[in-house]
Amino acid sequence: MSAAATETVTVLSEAAWRAREAAHQARVETWIGPHQQRAARGEKHPVFDFLFSYYSFRPAGLRRWHPGPDVVLAGAAARAFLRWPEYRETGDGAGVAVEPAALEPKRREFVAWLRDLLVAMRERPAFFGCYGLHEWAMVYRQTPDEVRHNAWPLRFPPAELARIVEGSALCCTHFDAFRFFTAPARPLNRHQPARETTPQLEQRGCLHANMDLYKWCYKLAPFTPAEL
Repeated sequence: MSAAATETVTVLSEAAWRAREAAHQARVETWIGPHQQRAARGEKHPVFDFLFSYYSFRPAGLRRWHPGPDVVLAGAAARAFLRWPEYRETGDGAGVAVEPAALEPKRREFVAWLRDLLVAMRERPAFFGCYGLHEWAMVYRQTPDEVRHNAWPLRFPPAELARIVEGSALCCTHFDAFRFFTAPARPLNRHQPARETTPQLEQRGCLHANMDLYKWCYKLAPFTPAEL
């Protein structure tokens, strides 16, 4: 058998975990390869580079495969995972596994906070009516020189953009989007999100809240499965 489950722990043969590792690396190469090729040519892309310009997870980290908790990697090659301090050899000699106890106390506090946040998001009714207007609020009443990503033109001239923002109901609930609103746009928003109020406002219909699921996963690596 390539994999056998014993209670809540899965033991993967070397062939099985190497196959999963290769499948993960092939999948993420779809994004990593073109990004690195553009970087080598000194080119930038306003959309496809976002994965690495907005988030702090580097290509090498995204490419690296970890099985996550409750998985034991069998075979001599699994010892290579011991170069990360979060891994231990199992006491029964079955192989190598990530050790949850290696998670530092401060990180455990973060995990508890994150779990409460995600549960609240899951149970709170989803709201889909923001229509991505945070993007316009981030450049509202700015001159072309003040726009952060001014290497690419906006779809509307400043006056028309201002008319759209002022004629719409801004209702952003996500702090990391709201904090980039221009000063004149902030009072126009129905909510005034702050880092401290994130658990009270974050909701599952928010584009940014769903994007951040990626961030939460990599912040907990190697305790999260790379496939996740």
